[in-house]
Amino acid sequence: MMNRRFLLFIYIWAVFCSGSAGAQVEITLNIEPEQDTILIGDQVTLKVLVIAPKNDFIVFPDFKEELSEGIDLIEMKNVDTLKSKDNNVKCLERKYLITSFEEGRYHINGFPVLKITSSGVDTLYSNNEIILIVKTVDLDEKFQPYDVKDIKSYPSQWWLWAGIGTLTALLIIALAIFLIKKYRKPGGEANKLKINPYLWAMHELENLKNSNLAVTRTKEYYSRLTDIVREYIELQTNVSAMEKTSDEILYLLPGTIFNSDELIQNIRNLFTVADLVKFAKYPASVFECETSWDDAYQFVIQSNNIANELKQSENEEDSGDTGNTAI
Repeated sequence: MMNRRFLLFIYIWAVFCSGSAGAQVEITLNIEPEQDTILIGDQVTLKVLVIAPKNDFIVFPDFKEELSEGIDLIEMKNVDTLKSKDNNVKCLERKYLITSFEEGRYHINGFPVLKITSSGVDTLYSNNEIILIVKTVDLDEKFQPYDVKDIKSYPSQWWLWAGIGTLTALLIIALAIFLIKKYRKPGGEANKLKINPYLWAMHELENLKNSNLAVTRTKEYYSRLTDIVREYIELQTNVSAMEKTSDEILYLLPGTIFNSDELIQNIRNLFTVADLVKFAKYPASVFECETSWDDAYQFVIQSNNIANELKQSENEEDSGDTGNTAI
């Protein structure tokens, strides 16, 4: 096992005999940058460099929160492979970022790495000693602490706070009136009656299909697709779909002209995927985007047919009633 007293980092230099698979490795350690003294809380990077035969497998040590007692590990970098002039050897490097919050003098020697070959596993140790000195911040001995000041009383300024509160309330009211006037749709329901729901929905669906949102911005694509369906439902029924959740819309649809299991299932499929994309960051594929668009398209066509049949039936009944009255 690794001695926890070993200092945090190291520069391992291993020299292998070229062409010999069983050659021994000589390891030396250095701290880079060349810094053997730090203040408490400062950070220093330790580098371990191993030069080994090309076919040897080298395992660097992993640490948890500490390299040794008093030395804290901040980060372990991934092992990097460096360029070597000799094709028979490989150069591996790993960096450890460390710090210390305890004053002291720390020694590192015998830092181990594992060399795994076809003949077995060997533990290789460094043969030099590294000393890291951690110092505290020098205090000014002439400094004299001051006494705690007495609590000072100030005259009450309630009128100032009352004025600020009144002004804030007026600003909030003014902002609310401004937003209501800006975003309130003129004409309300009267304007909706002037729009052909079917033609509007088909036009918007075609525009969405011809856009590139399904590939580039899936979340925006599903937001626009569900908005089209919600607005279409509002135009065809008395359901305020833009202000309701997906589950609330599905609950209310059976009480409208869209009381069809097939229609409701299409919308349920669409809303399910859309909610996953918008709220659960689900990565919908292009195929799923196209399937959801087809669900919306079929919903608009089939529901419009139902709406037209109901209107035709009502017109026939009205014509029949008028004829009977004339007689």
